[in-house]
Amino acid sequence: MEVDLAQTIVTAVGEVPVRVVGAHAGSPRGLVVWLPPLGGSAAGCEQALRRLACAGFLAVSIDPPRHGMRADRPSGDLFAEVMEHFRATMWPILGGTVLDAMAVLDWAVERFGIPGPILAGGISMGGDAALALAGADRRILRVAAIAATPDWTRPAMTLIGQPERPIDQGEGSVTGSWLRSRLDPLLHTDRYRRRLDLRLDVGTRDSHVPGEAAHRFASELRSTGPEGQGRPGPRIDVLDHQGLDHSEMCHRHQILIEAIDWLVGRSPDRSPRRAGPPTAPVRSDSRT
Repeated sequence: MEVDLAQTIVTAVGEVPVRVVGAHAGSPRGLVVWLPPLGGSAAGCEQALRRLACAGFLAVSIDPPRHGMRADRPSGDLFAEVMEHFRATMWPILGGTVLDAMAVLDWAVERFGIPGPILAGGISMGGDAALALAGADRRILRVAAIAATPDWTRPAMTLIGQPERPIDQGEGSVTGSWLRSRLDPLLHTDRYRRRLDLRLDVGTRDSHVPGEAAHRFASELRSTGPEGQGRPGPRIDVLDHQGLDHSEMCHRHQILIEAIDWLVGRSPDRSPRRAGPPTAPVRSDSRT
């Protein structure tokens, strides 16, 4: 039986609240950053952090801008603001999360002296940020993203649970558009053509974060141009969960467990391999 010896430290790096979970004994196998969804917080990631720590990793999470201890309004009100002005509100939060995560990784590597691999993951907005982080920070060797997208514009996005109601995303702010132009994965696929393992779990009925972009991203990474020939390539798996919408993807415990176990279960140190075709659907249980 797996014994949970993980201990939690709550601290801050500059203005960023940070939650760190690590095992009491032994040297960490590496470092993992797990990022919260919209409306979430580092404290809400405790279960994921503890599972990562029990696998031998130092696990960290942060409160994204306007979340958790940095909240400027209740999470329900922030969610409503994002749905009303998606690009103007979400893009600065998402981009800020990526930049904050990089700074916290800098701190964690120095503070805890971890030379090993750095992994990243998250659900929904947290998965979006984890994917973008891998494009911005070459230290990231593996990413697990659940109900997330590599396309910040989210084509055909609808309200959660209301596929008949498309969202008018509006225009991005100057800040948000600047961040998107530099961090959106589909705008910078060249950054992902390296030694990198990616797993994207998507729901076939998720119209809030449509899985189409994940498959489009995989196709882009499979097409290697002259600049990528002879270089280590990424391995990307897009796992379609049949019949699941966004809410189900975000709250299905077995999907979270399988994604985390994949994230820590194989050594990121591997022989180079180009991105392959999307895998068959993962059968988390009889309903998936």
